[in-house]
Amino acid sequence: MKRYKAVAGPKNVQVGKGDSQAAFNLFADIINREAQQGWEYHSMETITVTEKPGCFQQPTPMNFYMLIFVQE
Repeated sequence: MKRYKAVAGPKNVQVGKGDSQAAFNLFADIINREAQQGWEYHSMETITVTEKPGCFQQPTPMNFYMLIFVQE
């Protein structure tokens, strides 16, 4: 039976001008870390989470990137 695991990707990635590779490396680091623990990268999904607001506040949806891993 396969097992699946969702790991949150980096949220707000800031890099220097012309250094977009640094952002990609953050995701690669997560994938490599999970691979060392026997997990195989499957896909990346975006989920939108809306937290229940406090009094007089509007709900604010936030997008998260989830890296999905699979293991036999």
